[in-house]
Amino acid sequence: MTTGAAYEHDLAISAVVYDTMLVGELLAIFASRLAAAPVWTGAPTVGSTTGASPLDDDVSRVALVLVQRLWGRDAITAVDADVLRDRVRRKPGSIVAVSLDGDPLQPWMAQVRRCDLATLGVDGVAAFVLEVIAGAGGLLKAPPKITPNIESESVARWPNPPTPYLGQTRAQSSLRRELDLLVTELERRVDNDEGTDRILEVHVLPNRTVARVDEAGVSFSWVPARSGSVADGRLMVIEWSGIAGGTGRGAPALKTAHAVRECVYVAEAADADHWCWRADGPHGRASSTAHLVAEWIAAVSMTTRQLAGPSTSN
Repeated sequence: MTTGAAYEHDLAISAVVYDTMLVGELLAIFASRLAAAPVWTGAPTVGSTTGASPLDDDVSRVALVLVQRLWGRDAITAVDADVLRDRVRRKPGSIVAVSLDGDPLQPWMAQVRRCDLATLGVDGVAAFVLEVIAGAGGLLKAPPKITPNIESESVARWPNPPTPYLGQTRAQSSLRRELDLLVTELERRVDNDEGTDRILEVHVLPNRTVARVDEAGVSFSWVPARSGSVADGRLMVIEWSGIAGGTGRGAPALKTAHAVRECVYVAEAADADHWCWRADGPHGRASSTAHLVAEWIAAVSMTTRQLAGPSTSN
C-alpha cells in the first residue's frame, strides 16, 4: 500500500449485529480522527460508489474485523468473510482482527495483524488500528482536545455526592423492565418458528429464564446482591448442551445437561432510558437486552446444528 493510493474509506469494519454498541464506541473514536468517514458493513445504508464491498482492498485502506464465535455465520459477515479471504491473499497487512471472546481466529487469518479487546480495551484497539491506517498512508486528524468538565469537578468536591442511578431504589423498576424484556425476546422467538432452529420451549422462574433448543439450551439468571443495589447484582448466562430426550420440560430438563459456556454481566445505566449489559471482566463488551438474548440464542442454535451433524438431504 502506498501513501498516494486513493480509497473511498480509510477504514471498513466487519462485525455481527450483536456487537452494535462496541462498533458504535469505535466509530465515534475513528470519526474524530479520520479524514474519510469509517464504515460498518452491518449498517443498513452501507455501500460503495463502485458497487464493491467496502471491505475490498481497492475500496478501503484498512479492514477491521471484530471476531467472535458467531462472526462469519450470519448472512452479512459470511459475505464479509469471502471478501476478506480474497483480500488476505493480496494484502494481509491491511487487515486487523480483534478477538472479542477469546475464540481462536480462523486459520486463513494467520497472517493478519491482530490484537485482543480484553487486553487493550476500546481505546487501545482504536489506537492500534489508527497506527495501522497511518502506516498505510492514511491521514489522521489531531486528537480532540479534552475540555475539563467543571460540573463533574464540582460534584467531586461535594462531601456527599449524589448516589449513582443504579444504586438508587428506582433502578429496581428499570431492572424489572429489562428482565421482562428478556423474557419477551425469548418468547418472540418461540412464536417465530424457523424449522430446526426454533426455540422449543421457554420456562420462566423467579429471577431465572430457561430457553431450550432441541438438545441445547440457555439460562438467564439474575443474582441479586445482599446490598439490594442493582449495581451490585449480576446476570449469569449459561449455555447448556446434552439435554437428553424424555427428560421432561422446563428447568428440570437441564439435570442431564452440562454447561459449555458462561458469562456474567453487570448492569450499566445512567438513567432509566439508557441501559445495557456489560460482560463482567476486563474491557467487557456491552449489549442491549435484545441483542444479548439474540446472540445467545444464535449460539445455541449453532450448537444444535453441530449436534445434529451434516444434513443428509440433497
